[in-house]
Amino acid sequence: MGSDNNNSLEIDVETSNNNTSTTSTITTTNTPSSSTQISNAANGLSYNTKLLLATGGIMGFFVFYGILQERLMGVPYQNEEGEEAYFTDSTFLVLSNRVFAALLAVVIVLQRGESLKNVAPLQKYFGVALSNFCATWCQYEALKYVNFPTQTLGKCGKMLPVMLVGTFISGKKYNLKDYSIAISITTGCMIFFLTGKISTNESSNTGYGLLLMAAYMFFDSFTSTFQEKMFKGYTMSTYDQMIYVNSCSSIIAVLILIGNGRLFPAMQFISDHKGVFYDSTMLSICASLGQMVIYYTIKEFGALIFSTIMVTRQVISIILSTIIYLHPLSNAQWFGALIVFATLYYKSMEDQKKKHGHSHGGSKESSSNSDK
Repeated sequence: MGSDNNNSLEIDVETSNNNTSTTSTITTTNTPSSSTQISNAANGLSYNTKLLLATGGIMGFFVFYGILQERLMGVPYQNEEGEEAYFTDSTFLVLSNRVFAALLAVVIVLQRGESLKNVAPLQKYFGVALSNFCATWCQYEALKYVNFPTQTLGKCGKMLPVMLVGTFISGKKYNLKDYSIAISITTGCMIFFLTGKISTNESSNTGYGLLLMAAYMFFDSFTSTFQEKMFKGYTMSTYDQMIYVNSCSSIIAVLILIGNGRLFPAMQFISDHKGVFYDSTMLSICASLGQMVIYYTIKEFGALIFSTIMVTRQVISIILSTIIYLHPLSNAQWFGALIVFATLYYKSMEDQKKKHGHSHGGSKESSSNSDK
């Protein structure tokens, strides 16, 4: 995506309502970005203070995002008569997120006096948007069948699919350590899935939920690879991607909702159950503002510190989910989760050593899919 001089980073957050999939590929260019605005506001602060604020922003926005995501898809809402019903329209939720993110990007571009004209041909945005939409829909839909800790661990387990897709589609090569890390994470996920309850309280169809998570990982892995190929040769700002990928995703979502007859029933449900509107709006706000903090964190502190913050965020999200929504985990499940997160922390430290080794040797740091 972008020019060959751009720096790409895949992140494991549901920022798909911004420019890419839940695991997004952020491309930084020399054009002004949201990180510049935050950097200006943070001028005069010490390094540690900036890092503390960035960490707090990511933790606050995305931990709350996770809580809201589970609330929307896994807990019933009451209408004025006290009757309970579940919000089931994942497509409408994707639509609301995409519209909010696209509008936010438009406002920022206009405020900066930049052009709204698309850089790449529209069909390229649509191609990325379709894959992105499928990944996000699968993630939301999976929460009807599996609980949030399972969904979060499932997203961590995407490393092996990403590597396989990168190998077969882009011809990327990985070393033994890359595969060992990916297999360790996959093993931890399998221990978690097989040794305790992973379903939601209202569903026993965990098999379908796991299939949705597998589909999510496929589309998510495909999106980042496909995006890199589709946007190669184009130098575009973050906002260009946010506007057009999200706008195309919105069009896709509307067409699906009209086609399956769920557009107006979903709007009626939101009208009858006021909490859905509040929660979905806050979900979009948290994801969009959190995305800006992510851009700032990567620009100011680098991808490796950012990845460590995100792993910590996932740990906190799982712990809070087990407390708030009463998901009892077995000792073996905690052990599986420990394997996953310990491996991710190890990977962050190894990447840090690799970066320092390259900088001391005077060589330019390379970035493969396994480093993202």
